[in-house]
Amino acid sequence: MAKQDNDEEKASSSSTTTPPDHLLKALDELSEGSKFLWIVFCLTFTSLMFSGMQSMSYVFTTEIPPHWCEIPDLITANWTQEQIKNISSKDKCNKYDYDYEYLSQLGYEAALNYVKRLGKRPNSSSCDSFSYGNTDRSSIVAEWNLVCDRATDRANTYMALALGKLLGAAVFGVIADKYGRKPTLVIGIIMQIISGPLSAIVPWFWGYMFLRMVTGISLSAVGYPALTMLTEASGSRNRQWLGIAFNIGFPVGIIMLCGVAMFFYSWRQLQMAISIVTLILLFHAWYMPESPRWLISQNRRKEAEKIVTKFYGELEETTAIPMIESNDDNNKKDLINGDGPIKDTFVKNKLMGFTIIYTNPELRSRLFIMWISWLSSSISYWALALNADNFTQDRRIYVLIMALTEIPAYILPSIMLMFMGRRQAGALLYLIGAICLLCILGIPKTNNNAIMAVAVIGRFCLAAVYGIIILYTSELFPTVVRNSAIGTTSVMAQVGTVSAPYIADLLGAIAWWAPSTICGALALVAGLSSLALPETRGRPLADTVEEETAPDREGVSFRKCC
Repeated sequence: MAKQDNDEEKASSSSTTTPPDHLLKALDELSEGSKFLWIVFCLTFTSLMFSGMQSMSYVFTTEIPPHWCEIPDLITANWTQEQIKNISSKDKCNKYDYDYEYLSQLGYEAALNYVKRLGKRPNSSSCDSFSYGNTDRSSIVAEWNLVCDRATDRANTYMALALGKLLGAAVFGVIADKYGRKPTLVIGIIMQIISGPLSAIVPWFWGYMFLRMVTGISLSAVGYPALTMLTEASGSRNRQWLGIAFNIGFPVGIIMLCGVAMFFYSWRQLQMAISIVTLILLFHAWYMPESPRWLISQNRRKEAEKIVTKFYGELEETTAIPMIESNDDNNKKDLINGDGPIKDTFVKNKLMGFTIIYTNPELRSRLFIMWISWLSSSISYWALALNADNFTQDRRIYVLIMALTEIPAYILPSIMLMFMGRRQAGALLYLIGAICLLCILGIPKTNNNAIMAVAVIGRFCLAAVYGIIILYTSELFPTVVRNSAIGTTSVMAQVGTVSAPYIADLLGAIAWWAPSTICGALALVAGLSSLALPETRGRPLADTVEEETAPDREGVSFRKCC
């Protein structure tokens, strides 16, 4: 009788054992190396190249030509540019208030003698309009007079792109999770194909600003789902190096931009050239498969199976796997049935992580330090990239060198973390970058080669540290608040991106050394403050706040900075 009961128990246990999921098994095999994986990688890699081209085109399309006040009376009298500047210009933005109709009748030589006899210069006033010197490249600056009182509008054009990226990441991240990676990608591709060429032909400045924001939104709508699709398509063995290779697509796009800029000297032609090639993304919209893992997570197994069998072949027959309703699914049903307020649940879910962090002194200290780290890294990365005006006369060479050094900067963190902890590696890169950038203060402005060499080394270090602080942030916080911590630090990075053109352009116009000095000071603060953080190398991730703040785990201590 006992034997019979035992046999029945085994039979019952066998019947409740979850059958093998041959769909997931086949997908795991594809993710370790297959035609499917390489198609996803190639399509995602090329999509990021266009992001690099659009993001750095600002350096070429906003070049500031020599400018001075336009004097219509002297132009009508056929005076040369140099003659007009000698008589009228107080500086680039102001003119002397002479009677220019009278001076035009005298002629240049007589007018010059007349001015000398007056002795004292008259009052000055700001320019009503501008004349521009001959340059090899046309820019939006000359077309829309983005100089002097309107110099801020020049930086605003990059701010519009950066703000668009921020909005795109916030909106399309949610859309990609709810409606799928591929639909989001397709929407971004359509937006990019439309907004890019239109920004090359729009005759109004406000229209150009709007289209740059739309382009920024489209870059996030394409870039973030692409990275997610690559992550979900790759196995644990390939995920790290594929992630690094994916990021290299950005500097590769910048290198291509430098090549295109050699042939197109009009900003409209350049913008059209780097925009029209985005038609290639139509192939992405057609050939990029939806993420099978996302389809499976949405219980759309037949669609996932169709994609997997296309690359894997026929699957073994799998016993139907029951759909398991998650707590989120039950919550959604309650909300649909009116059993819970949608707004209250959404707000509670979003604010819970922030509340936990802000009410815990240890986690709050860590978050504040990581805010400094992400902000300084972002400002330094972009401010130095956009600071070509103060470092060199040849923009193509400057941007090309920055892009070429960025490629090994993505690889360096992986090598460093094999031998060092996160805290040591991050602090070392910050401090080396800070020293290089602050050393620029002691280099004469005329020594362009030395300035550029030191700036490139500094930016290389601060670009490399990105790979470390992303990993470090995820390890410093427990699972219950990890996403909230990464979300807020990412926002700080976007704040740095939006701020960068104002630091590079407006402060750089006042003092050529100001952008690099600010970046160096921020990097120094970030490097020293990161030394106060606990080391996370080799320790298991914590799931709860209690585990992370337990007495046996290291905490924040500013004594370690000394």
